[in-house]
Amino acid sequence: MSNPNDDTLSEVAFGQLDDYLIQLQSGQHPDREAVLARYPHLANTLACLEALELLAPPLDLARLNGKGRSWTDGNAAGQICTGSAAEGSFDFGAYEVEGEIGRGGMGVVFKARHKELKRPVALKMILSGQLASPELLKRFQDEARAAAALHHPNIVSVYEAGQEQGQPFFAMQFIGGPSLSKRLEEGPLEPEAAARLIRQIAQAVAHLHQNNIVHRDLKPSNILLDEQGCPYVTDFGLVKVVTGESHRTSTGVIVGTPSYMAPEQASGHAQKVGPLSDVYSLGVILYELLTGRPPFREATPLDTLVQVLEGEPKPPREIRPELPAELELICLRCLEKEPCQRYPSAAALASDLEKFLKNEVLDLRQPGWRQRILRWSRREPALVSRLVTLTLCCILAQVSFQFFQTVTLSLHSQVMGILAGWAVASLVCQKLLHRPAWQRTIPFLWSALDMLFFSGLLYLDDPLKRHDTLNNPIIIGYPLLVAASGLWFRISLIWFNTVIAEIAYILLWVEQYIQTQQLYGLHKHIVFLIGLAVLGDIVAYQVNRVRALSRYYEHRPLP
Repeated sequence: MSNPNDDTLSEVAFGQLDDYLIQLQSGQHPDREAVLARYPHLANTLACLEALELLAPPLDLARLNGKGRSWTDGNAAGQICTGSAAEGSFDFGAYEVEGEIGRGGMGVVFKARHKELKRPVALKMILSGQLASPELLKRFQDEARAAAALHHPNIVSVYEAGQEQGQPFFAMQFIGGPSLSKRLEEGPLEPEAAARLIRQIAQAVAHLHQNNIVHRDLKPSNILLDEQGCPYVTDFGLVKVVTGESHRTSTGVIVGTPSYMAPEQASGHAQKVGPLSDVYSLGVILYELLTGRPPFREATPLDTLVQVLEGEPKPPREIRPELPAELELICLRCLEKEPCQRYPSAAALASDLEKFLKNEVLDLRQPGWRQRILRWSRREPALVSRLVTLTLCCILAQVSFQFFQTVTLSLHSQVMGILAGWAVASLVCQKLLHRPAWQRTIPFLWSALDMLFFSGLLYLDDPLKRHDTLNNPIIIGYPLLVAASGLWFRISLIWFNTVIAEIAYILLWVEQYIQTQQLYGLHKHIVFLIGLAVLGDIVAYQVNRVRALSRYYEHRPLP
């Protein structure tokens, strides 16, 4: 298996193969010889490319150079879409293409002008051109049909769809301003401006839902702004039709952008994705407009998806205290994990935003104590899991001391002191975890403290028969702590936890030998240590597999 941390191999394997091979073939890559020596199969690939070039017919560059080029050559079509054609404008059927606006996983968008009507348009084509798969071609056609069926002042209109020289395309309304994501680069919006913008977008999304269409990929980059700042919803490449052929995505396939997905969408349950999933995405956009960042954006798509599924967003007013409480409640209601707890429709969201803008009374309830505890536990899962476990241990220790008198008061006090110290240390670690400077270090410190306190409990266990310490059933805490370290999704932390667990066990074993001068069950201890190492290896391997899949889907075009 190749090293997943090899940046060179990752570049070749994930999403940039064409540019990479061009650099190697032309000799422009600075480490060409080293790369070919390390990966001999690439030399064979380059040899194949050179042979294909000899077989390919010469391209008539005269038809590509200069203003007024025509779209009559299939090879030219492919070069234009892949971005390797010459600079300048060219003719494409009834349109004069002026330049590229942007591109995504499926298509590329050009700015063009209808030659007869003199009307500016946005011309979208499939990136793979004539080589597009039937599924990709069908999705492209679905997008054109979905957009063409919608008529709303805040939805980009489709003027025409068809093919030119085998290249599918459709022409859309051209919006002259930037995308909302570009606007967010300047910082968050004022509360009233954010509410007004989301109200207009929500009304457009409500129109989608009235036409039995779920967008599934609402995000700032898919919201265009005109010169007056009016928003337009665009990019219907991932729409889901609620009736008829309900959708084209199989169960278990995740589509969309991680930070803006609803939990049911992030879990791959396509049959559960509906209009309320778009309501969640609207809440994410509102959150970003208010705070300058989405509620969940981690280092990798995997970490982001885990937070979308299990985490709880920080209340916007903790980031910007001057925000109105009503607007925070509107935003957080959209972001509820359960769809039934969100706004019942995009229209209902737009209605509440309208009331907010008019300073009317909103029927919004503050979350109860149960909901607050649930949200807090989702925001601090590492701390909550420890506090719950330590509380149960305190209860069991107190019951054992109170009713069974199996330990002395001195030993009971020491045990309770260790449990209390463990809880305080966990609170401090959680506090430091929120500070950027400590985020990479704290998981290791926290794991070390867990092992220290747990080993202290084992050491105190029945000091009169210390040779039985390592036969105590709670010794299972070591493998449990190793397994739990996998929830951080960091391989180095798993091995760190495994090593310190084995060191702690060996120290208890040595201390036992010093006290008794006897090696009780030597083979059992060796088997236990080997088992810890195997467990750590299994957990690390599984995390590595998940990480590799995350890197793959991070660079893979959306389905």
